[in-house]
Amino acid sequence: MLEAMKIGCSEHTWFILLALLGAFLLGLLLGYLLWYGYKKMVAGLEAEKNEQHAALINLEKEFAALKYKYDELSKDNAALKAALNNCEADKAIMENKLSAAAAGFAAGKAAPKAAASKALFADSNLQIIEGIGPKIEQVLHDAGISSWAVLAGKSAEELREILDKAGPNYRINDPSTWPKQAELANQGNWDELIQYQKFLDTGRENVGDFENDSKYEKMLMKMMGVKSGPSDLKVIEGIGPKIEQLLKDNGIKSWSDLANVSEESISAILEKGGERYRLADPSTWPKQAGLAAEGKWDELREYQDFLQGGKEG
Repeated sequence: MLEAMKIGCSEHTWFILLALLGAFLLGLLLGYLLWYGYKKMVAGLEAEKNEQHAALINLEKEFAALKYKYDELSKDNAALKAALNNCEADKAIMENKLSAAAAGFAAGKAAPKAAASKALFADSNLQIIEGIGPKIEQVLHDAGISSWAVLAGKSAEELREILDKAGPNYRINDPSTWPKQAELANQGNWDELIQYQKFLDTGRENVGDFENDSKYEKMLMKMMGVKSGPSDLKVIEGIGPKIEQLLKDNGIKSWSDLANVSEESISAILEKGGERYRLADPSTWPKQAGLAAEGKWDELREYQDFLQGGKEG
């Protein structure tokens, strides 16, 4: 019996030992699984950290590049503001001069050039219309169009017929805008006339890609003794803003440049510019430019009085 009890105790001990060993192995397995999961999670977080760090570095580089562009644009903006302020100052000075001249006339005050002022604002002065020079003015006067009011009442077709009858030198002119300009002058809408004329090219309506001094402005400035700068090729009879730009694109940027270029070279530039420029006659442009470059304004004005569209009549 004692022997049987010893055998029972031994079996019970082994069972306990096996149970403890199983529990230990199970705990070891669970610990390994937890450790493996932890290591995997840490590796994932490390990879994500590296990606976020690389993204941060790229963002810092982009920020530095954008900051540089911002600083450069700020410098350009400051320079443009300074240039704009200068332009506004010049504009204010010119507007004051123009307003003073117009106010002086309206109030009947004597101007420094009273005769010129009276002639400018006389309704028989058709040359205030962009596209009308002294010879066309005479043709219109001979046809009974003696004032802005009469011109405003004519249709473009009627004016075209008058020009056709006057001869081939007058047929290339486009009178389509003349009645509207004359109506604005007749009503005394000088500001509106100036704005309208700024986008005309020798009397033709422009597409808006050029803005230039209006005929009225130029006559006012001439009356006050204000002369255009040497880069304004439109001073030359026969040159409008588009031809001016074409010449400047080909290196002719001032009166002196134009005065020293041959008629043949100018014709070649016009030919290269396309069909619309080939009708222009540059035969007198170097001479006119030479007079302008030398400051011979009276002589230039007298010479231009005998020209028609830039050609000698």
